[in-house]
Amino acid sequence: MSETNMKHAVDTIVAGTDFSPRSLEAVTWACSWLAPDAKCTLVHVLEVPKEPRFLRGALPHREEIVERERAAALERLNALVAEHGWKNVSVEVRDGRPENVIAEVATDISADLVVVGEHSRPRSMWSTLGSTAEALVRCSPVPVLLARNVPDHAPKHILVPFDDSEPALAALRLASKMAGDFGAHTTVYHGFRPVYLNIAESVSGMAASKRLRQEQLKQAEAWVEEQVRDVPFAQDALTVRVQESDAATGIIATQRGSDVDLIVMGSSGAGGAGRLLLGSVADSVLRGATCPVLVVR
Repeated sequence: MSETNMKHAVDTIVAGTDFSPRSLEAVTWACSWLAPDAKCTLVHVLEVPKEPRFLRGALPHREEIVERERAAALERLNALVAEHGWKNVSVEVRDGRPENVIAEVATDISADLVVVGEHSRPRSMWSTLGSTAEALVRCSPVPVLLARNVPDHAPKHILVPFDDSEPALAALRLASKMAGDFGAHTTVYHGFRPVYLNIAESVSGMAASKRLRQEQLKQAEAWVEEQVRDVPFAQDALTVRVQESDAATGIIATQRGSDVDLIVMGSSGAGGAGRLLLGSVADSVLRGATCPVLVVR
């Protein structure tokens, strides 16, 4: 396949913005650095509540307010595009719930990626109250990138948490394409939790437990390396790291302790009240990482 016909990792983007500084940073990074050659649709979502019955007649009709807000938002979006000189960027304003509207636009244009900025609330509150990004991870038909603390360049070091799941394999393949596009280094990380150590120790003592831990660690390393061999990474730009750790804790520590500027990870995306209360590895990383996080379902 010739280079001119080769599909990039990201060719079509939907970027949601509420015009907050963090949101605008995310949009600017996506359009200028992450995928400058991609077709991008900037989306602003209007959340105009229905007027209370006791105020009808005293306020303009909701439809009138929506149209007024739509015109103002379109003007701001077009000014943003003109300011940056983006050539492949279109704008759209819709009314509804942000996560539902952005997912709808992504479906309509067959997007490869949804990009949103970090919630404007403080991190301690955001981790409790949730955000549009977390809701999008659950409902978006395509991968979602939470773009926080964005660098002033394309990603140079990508961290890919990996486990025995289809979403993790999909994330690994996407990261491979992105690393090729950016010329980035990739670290594939597996948080390893040894099993049956307590049984081995109680039956045969500490020595048996230690041997079992070492054997399982070697098997985990061999398995990860085998999976990675089937994905096209430049070998001189790839590191495989297997560590005994809780998955979320190890991922966040690895990111914070290195020069990683993008995490690409899979998520099962299971729904339901239990999921919302208990969270997951992806939820924990979305809340705890200090760099952009791209979640693939």
